[in-house]
Amino acid sequence: MTTPEDPLSQVLSLAQAHSAVSTGLEARGHWAIRVSPTQLLKCNAIRAGQCWLDVTGTRTLLETGDCFLVAPDHAFVLTTDPTLAPVAAEDVFAGSASAPYAQLDGGDGAGLRCIGGRMEFPGAAELLISALPPVAVLRAGTPAADRIRWLLDRLEDESTQAGPGSAAMSSALMQLVFIELLRGVPEVSANGWLAAVADPKLGLALQEIHRDPGRAWRLHELAKIALMSRSRFAKRFHDVVGRSAMDYLLHWRMTLAKRQLARPGVSVASIAEMLGYSSESAFGAAYRRATGKTPRGHRLSK
Repeated sequence: MTTPEDPLSQVLSLAQAHSAVSTGLEARGHWAIRVSPTQLLKCNAIRAGQCWLDVTGTRTLLETGDCFLVAPDHAFVLTTDPTLAPVAAEDVFAGSASAPYAQLDGGDGAGLRCIGGRMEFPGAAELLISALPPVAVLRAGTPAADRIRWLLDRLEDESTQAGPGSAAMSSALMQLVFIELLRGVPEVSANGWLAAVADPKLGLALQEIHRDPGRAWRLHELAKIALMSRSRFAKRFHDVVGRSAMDYLLHWRMTLAKRQLARPGVSVASIAEMLGYSSESAFGAAYRRATGKTPRGHRLSK
C-alpha cells in the first residue's frame, strides 16, 4: 500500500487509526455523568439541547451543533449543573451497547441528545497525540462543524435504516468526523503539530519533509520552501511545533524506521538507505541516540 504524502494522512495511516461509533446519550432534567480516561481519542456532538463540559477543571457551555474532541488519558464530565455529583458513565451505559442511545432521567427539565465516537491507534501515534490539547471545542456554525453536522445526519440515517453494510458505513462516517475534528483543532489551538500542518508557510515545509524524509535537508532549504528567512523560520517552527525543524526531521525518520522494523524481511540496511543515511552504522547510531535502542535491539524486543 502506498503511503499518502500529506502529513496528517501519513500519521493516521502509520498509527493504523480506526474509528467506531459509541452509544449516544439521551438525557433530561438535572444530571451529571463522568467519562473515565482511556487510551482512546473521544468525540461527542450535541445534537439537541445544552450542557456543561468539564475537562481538567475547564468548563465550557455546549449548545446544539457544538462538537468536542477529548485527548487520550483525560476524563471529562457532562452536566446540566456543575454542582451535581456525577454518576459513572459505565453505569449509565450498562446494557445499552446494542441501543443507539443510553437513557439518563434526571427528572423534569430540558432534554439533551448527543452522539459520539472513539478513535483507536494500534500503531505509532505519539506525534498526533502529543499535538492535541486536552479538549478542543468546535462551535456550531463554523465550516468544520457544518460538515460534521452533515456527516452525523448521514450517520443517524444509517443507524435507523440498518441496511446492508450499515456497520461499515457508520465506522467510515465516524472516521471522517474525527478527521474533520482534527483539522479543526488549529482553529482553537494556535500551537502544536496540527497547527503547523495547517499553517500556510510551515505546512509547506512539513509537507516536503514528509514527502521526502530521506533527503539531506538543510535549514535554509526548508526556510526557502516556507518563504521565510532562515532565522525566522527556525524560531517560528520551534515556537509552534515545540521542537526544532532538524529535530522534527529526526523524529519523523525514527517513526518511519520503527514501522519498517516491524515488517518481516525488511533489512536494516534498506531502512538506512530509505531514510537517507550513508551507512547502516550511521543509521544505527542515530536510532540509538533517538530511542535508546539499536535497530536490531528494537526488533528483538518486539
